[in-house]
Amino acid sequence: MKVHGQLLGRFIQEKTGELSAFFVTEGLIALILVLEGINLALFWVAFFTPFLVFLVFQILAYVKFVRLHQFLTSVDVTTLPDFPDSSRIGQDYQALIFELNDSSQKKYQALADFDKDLLDLTKLWTHQMKVPLSALDLMVQTDRLTNQDVENQVIELDNYITILLSYLRLQHTATDFRFEVFDVADVVHIIIKKYANQFILKDLSVSVIGSWQITSDKKWLSVALEQLINNAVKYTKKGSVAITLDHSIDISDTGIGILAEDIPRIFEHGFTGFNGRKYQKSTGLGLYLTQDILKKLAFDIHISSQIEKGTTVHVSKHIPVL
Repeated sequence: MKVHGQLLGRFIQEKTGELSAFFVTEGLIALILVLEGINLALFWVAFFTPFLVFLVFQILAYVKFVRLHQFLTSVDVTTLPDFPDSSRIGQDYQALIFELNDSSQKKYQALADFDKDLLDLTKLWTHQMKVPLSALDLMVQTDRLTNQDVENQVIELDNYITILLSYLRLQHTATDFRFEVFDVADVVHIIIKKYANQFILKDLSVSVIGSWQITSDKKWLSVALEQLINNAVKYTKKGSVAITLDHSIDISDTGIGILAEDIPRIFEHGFTGFNGRKYQKSTGLGLYLTQDILKKLAFDIHISSQIEKGTTVHVSKHIPVL
């Protein structure tokens, strides 16, 4: 009874406007009839007939109000049954509810996918971090620790940390991009200087030809290019790495190359390919991260390769198709 009393009170509160308009109208009609001296019998008929009709409609409206309340308070939000209000507004609400549910499901799935990818990445990343750490530990135990060897392993550790942090930050880069005008050659020279020991250790020659003034995010482009240059050094045993800048970026090496059947999938998350598994136990995240960064910065990337002859990476500004 208390619940029904509360519902009735709420119903009357919501219908205050309609009730007020009805009784004001009825009062005006009664006043006119009295002033005109109409027979009282006709007066009561004229007054109560509309009132009874109005009362019946309000009772039906209250019943519908109670049923709708009971439906909404008992419905399972995971099933989303049809809304029992067949009015135009009710249908609009139903459409909004389904749209909201669809949006929530997509966001939930995206979050679940991200959590799974992050868990897989963290497991692989943790295992990969052990490689340079184990190398450093072995150097200490065998008393073969040199400044150059330590620096090489530290660079490997730094690259793995950069990959993980960049991957996490890239999920929230709506306000992180800072565009400026700069020469890509300056970025490339900084990266080459960082990997100088690896070039020297492998006796690889490196050349940077040309320049390219662009407007982009210098920090994020540097992260992408570092992954490409790091791969060129990592998978090149002898020969050279050549970087050409001419309204595009071409990074060519004389390395081990990539299998033709692997090329279509090398940008997939977690895909390492035959060479990545055989030679370097790759995390399969570097190229995925690189393509994602370049895509957000409006660049296209294309890779061509031949086994035991080398690989060429071509990066250019994205040209929208009209």
